[in-house]
This record gives sequence, structure tokens and C-alpha cells, in this order.
Amino acid sequence: MPSRLRVAIAGAGQMGRAHAAAFRACGARVVAVADPDAGRAAALAAECGATACASVAEALAGRPDALSICLPHHLHFEAAALGAEHGAALLIEKPHCITLAESRALRAIVARHGVPAMAGFTHRFLATSRRLHAALRAGRLGSVPLVTDRLYAQALGPGTPAWYGDPARAGGGIALIGMIHSLDRLRWLLGREIVSVQALVPPVRDGAVEDTALALVEFAGGTRAALVAHRSPAPGHARAHECELLGERMHARCVLGSFDHQELHLTGAGPEEHLTVTDDTPFVAEVLEFTSALVAGRPPAPDLLEAELALGAVLALYESARIGQPVRLAEFLAPANAG
Repeated sequence: MPSRLRVAIAGAGQMGRAHAAAFRACGARVVAVADPDAGRAAALAAECGATACASVAEALAGRPDALSICLPHHLHFEAAALGAEHGAALLIEKPHCITLAESRALRAIVARHGVPAMAGFTHRFLATSRRLHAALRAGRLGSVPLVTDRLYAQALGPGTPAWYGDPARAGGGIALIGMIHSLDRLRWLLGREIVSVQALVPPVRDGAVEDTALALVEFAGGTRAALVAHRSPAPGHARAHECELLGERMHARCVLGSFDHQELHLTGAGPEEHLTVTDDTPFVAEVLEFTSALVAGRPPAPDLLEAELALGAVLALYESARIGQPVRLAEFLAPANAG
């Protein structure tokens, strides 16, 4: 890899802008911005000193070192496959794919072309998440038999891209856009695999995406988690995300209003800790993991297999809602069940 990474950004919306800013903060050079909206591509490209492109293929013609994919979900697979074929390292916003068949095919393509690939699970890179991860690894909480996780977001409004409400393009609603973060972060925090999931209410309606998802999740080692994700129709409802890990030695409570409003409280046996964060830059931390891994020649994390496990957990929740029963993740992820 060159000393200054050359990056193409696929998608000039909110996530594309966040990725472009993070890459520039990490010393990379954004050389191309691809978006079918010519005005939007041109605006972000001008900010970055990059070339505006109408397609991902055009952006890849300049042979960038990396491709950052911030497109509507249903376009992730095609863009990533094309990037791998051009030898570009991949950073793909979650969900990296919308079906297990796509995910398996993409992992095979990436392996065949030997390109590094990382899924963008930004919540792993929150300052409070990283501090809690360190506390868990140090054994401060002891075993953790119970977790609760609650995510409340605003309803999809006029300013939301239309594809967010389209199941064919988004792949799902609040479970796939929001709860997937919780599933991935808990798996990473606990260091345990998900054994089974059960949806308490059917999350998907015909012709629309779900705005409510409730789940019970069992992890290896006996940890059980109750997860809620909801888009509130109440005007002015503020986004809030609260996660509690009830350990045998200590209780951890994480509160996230925004990246610039985070709290972590560790209480119980041992020294208590109260952390307030008002200036976090998790996209920069995420991109730094990606770029530093490329420079060091090591695989970035989380990789596409971890992304597939998070995607599989959400899809298993949808299946649980459909059949009205718990779903064991290992059986659901078996190739015969891929779709």
C-alpha cells in the first residue's frame, strides 16, 4: 500500500460524507466520488478535491487503493464485487449485504481476489464501547447473565431517503438498520457467539419495513439479552440508545444520545467509573482501523464473516417472527438455508 491511501467513495449521501471526512482526517486522499445524483457527487467531490463520477465502475477506473461503500443496501453486493475485481480494499457500511446468499458469494469473491474487506459497524468504535470492552476483557464485571438493550429512533420522515422504507432496497427496517448494531456490539463485547434468537412480535409488514422489533437472544455461555428497537411516530422524539450489562461483580450502563453525548457507568464491586463523552469521532476511529490494517498488511476488523453473523442474526429474527418460534443461529446459517 502507498504511504497515502487513495480512496473512492461510493455514495455521496450522509454516510458517504461521514466516510469521506473520516478518511481525510486519517490522512487518506479521496480521489473519486460516485453517485447517480450528479449534483450531489459534484458537491462532495469538490470538497475533497476529487473527481465526480456517475457510477462505481467509473470511480474504479482510476484504480484507487480502497473503495468505501455507502450506497442503499441492495447495491452493496454489486459495488463490493466490482471493487474486489479491481483490486480495491473494501469498507462496506452495514449491512454489508441483504441476503446470506449475497454474503457468501461476496466472501468468496473477496477471497479469490485477495483484497482486504471490513464491515462498517461504527458502534464498536464509540469511546464508551471501547472502554466497556476493556473492562469486560479485564474481568471487572465477572460473568454477565443478563443484558438489556433499547434503541429508540425517529420515524421515517420526509427528509429520509425513499429507499429506507422500501423492503426490496433496504432489506428490512429498524432491525436491519438499528438492531444489527446492538447484535454485533454485544457479540463483540461479550466475546460470545449467538446461539438462538426469538422475535416477540412480527417485525415485517407486507410492502413496508418494520418500525418495531423485539427480540430475545441467547449467547454461548448462558448470557441472555432482551433487545428493543423502535421508531417513534411522536413529533420531536429524540434518538436514544441505552444498554445495560448486569454482571456478577459489576453493572455497566451505556447511554448514547448521539456521538457527542455518551455516558458509561460501572457500579458494584471494585472501583466505580463514570465516563461522559462529548467529543467522540467513531467514524474516524473506524476508518483508522481500516487504513492502519491496510498499511500493516493485517486483516481489518470486523471482517465479512463477522458481518455475516450479524446479518444472519437479523434474518433469523425475521424468520422467527414468520414461524412464531425461536431460531437456532447455527442451523439457520447452514448453507442449505441460505437465501
